[in-house]
Amino acid sequence: MNQFEEGLRRARRSQVRFYVGGLVALLLIGLALLGVLVSTNGTVVEIKSDAAASEGEVDLVGGFGVVVNTTIYSAGGTPTIRVHSEGFREVVRDIQPDELGRRIEVALEPLPGRLEAATTRDLPETRWSIDGKLVATTTAIDVEFEAGPYALNVNHPHFQIVDQDIELQRGKTEEIRLDLVPVQGRLTIASQPSGAEVELDGRSLGVTPLGMALAGGSYLLRVSAPDRISVEEAVEVTHTTPAIVRNFNLRPVSSTLKIVTVPSGGQLLVDGRRVPASGEIELTANEDHNITYVRDGYLSKSQTVRLSSYERREFTLRLQEDLGLVNIRTTPGADILVDGKKVGTGSAKLQLLAIPHKIELRKKDYRTIRKTVTPSNKRPLVIREELIGETAARLAESPRNYTNSVGIRLRLFQPSAYTMGAPRSQKGQRANEFQRKVQLRKAFYAALHEVTNSQYVRFRKGTGGSSSAPVTGVTWIDAANFSNWLSQREKLTPFYRISGGRLAGVSTTSDGYRLLTESEWEWLARVAGRKKQTTFTWGDSSTVPAKSGNIADENANGLVRYYVPRYNDGFVRTAPVGSFPAEMSGLFDLTGNVSEWVHDFYSLDPPDKGQVDIDPLGPSVGDTHVFKGSSWKSGTRTKLRAAYREGRAKSRDDIGFRIGRYLHAAQ
Repeated sequence: MNQFEEGLRRARRSQVRFYVGGLVALLLIGLALLGVLVSTNGTVVEIKSDAAASEGEVDLVGGFGVVVNTTIYSAGGTPTIRVHSEGFREVVRDIQPDELGRRIEVALEPLPGRLEAATTRDLPETRWSIDGKLVATTTAIDVEFEAGPYALNVNHPHFQIVDQDIELQRGKTEEIRLDLVPVQGRLTIASQPSGAEVELDGRSLGVTPLGMALAGGSYLLRVSAPDRISVEEAVEVTHTTPAIVRNFNLRPVSSTLKIVTVPSGGQLLVDGRRVPASGEIELTANEDHNITYVRDGYLSKSQTVRLSSYERREFTLRLQEDLGLVNIRTTPGADILVDGKKVGTGSAKLQLLAIPHKIELRKKDYRTIRKTVTPSNKRPLVIREELIGETAARLAESPRNYTNSVGIRLRLFQPSAYTMGAPRSQKGQRANEFQRKVQLRKAFYAALHEVTNSQYVRFRKGTGGSSSAPVTGVTWIDAANFSNWLSQREKLTPFYRISGGRLAGVSTTSDGYRLLTESEWEWLARVAGRKKQTTFTWGDSSTVPAKSGNIADENANGLVRYYVPRYNDGFVRTAPVGSFPAEMSGLFDLTGNVSEWVHDFYSLDPPDKGQVDIDPLGPSVGDTHVFKGSSWKSGTRTKLRAAYREGRAKSRDDIGFRIGRYLHAAQ
């Protein structure tokens, strides 16, 4: 061996000794570190679920340490662990310094079981229920529930119901595919006449009578026969109604009848059913039909017609006038007008149609007599009238103004016909302000002012506020009770019948005190004392004139939502009654101060077309009552209009009331 090879051998031995020494050193260092870790107190992780703990594992995913079973040995710092078990949601958390060497608890949340279920057909009306509770109505469901047993119910009306027990496991998916079995039903069809053709979804099945099996489903059934009106019906075979039984009466085809009626404007009846009095009508062929035409003032006429299949016919029904004799005589001689047309002076013998006619007897300086009469061809109608001079009539009338026993001043009004409510075109109009024609015939008294605290406290103690301010915070029934109390005090017949704190009825022949009706209130605010009907109490201008009333003015800015800019009435809340000039009717505070309860129950029923309400009292029953007029809170065009109306059951701090009474209730 030469010297060079000997040198190489010595170098290899030296290198081996170096690597072996390094490995031994590393091993000793690792054993030392392990010893340090083991010598420290381990942190025990306790999984808080027996089911999760049995297969639970703990991994060290951050920091320096060793995991032995569920114990973590760490020299310090903040180790991060992952706790997991099959079927549970894993938890990753840090072990805080103050938890090292102690026992910590980790709760694993169970994973839900998943159910994927579907039918083999596209059946979107399928109802899926689990444990009796509807989950969805669709072709397929994909839902999650807590692991455990469940009862699955699959229900489609055209298929047999499926009930199946299922078991959902934590974190696992249960897949179910169902081939629903159609319901087996039966179709039975009969007809009069028999032998009619039966079609189902456009497919001919034969003729009646017919019976056949039919699978669950929805179908269009059609039954037809010559010269008969075909019948179509949608039918459905379900597991609740598997049998379809029908017996059709096929009516003959119709014919066309055109009737001309003379005079027009009457009522045409075909087989007792009202039909348009002009134009063509369809009638069942080969049957007798009774045609009757009636019109007020004419003798009715009936005729029987029979038309063959597809026949078209036209005929005229001409009525004969039904006339009655009317003999009129007046003392002294007056102009006699019938339906607005003068027919004589002093006396007249007339033949009039047997319909209502308006008779007017007029003479200068005498009270006009108006009446409606209906003549008859059975006996003459005799009218003998003695006119009363206007001066004498006025002398006999009651006083225009008076003050009652508690100091309430009232004024007499003779109302008239007008249209209450507001058209849709009126700015601020609300949908509940139906226009209706009203005829107010009964003269009535209305209080000049709203009832004050000092007047109301004589009836019931405990009301607050200034004595001259209007009483507020009272319900409608409180106002009605006050009216009855005042009637009894003055020996008048009470207007209201109240039982158990509720309105039981009214006495329409009573002249006792009451609340103004809605139509009276609006007539006072829009018509009384005016040349024409107005939108507001002051007129039609949307600009509020100065001193119009106590409304939401500049003082109310911040107190209410809406106020009238550049208007100042000098009051923040209620004002003493009569603080502002009277409006055109002579009454005070119809605008502002407080809104006012009126007699009527609140209703949203529109009037019938052409209907005229005479001295209306409103609906006879209801849950809320109408209040009218604006208050110190009102600052919008909508609420300042006289047609504004609202319904309410409870009291409010800006609602009071005003009383009135009929002059002669039986008028």
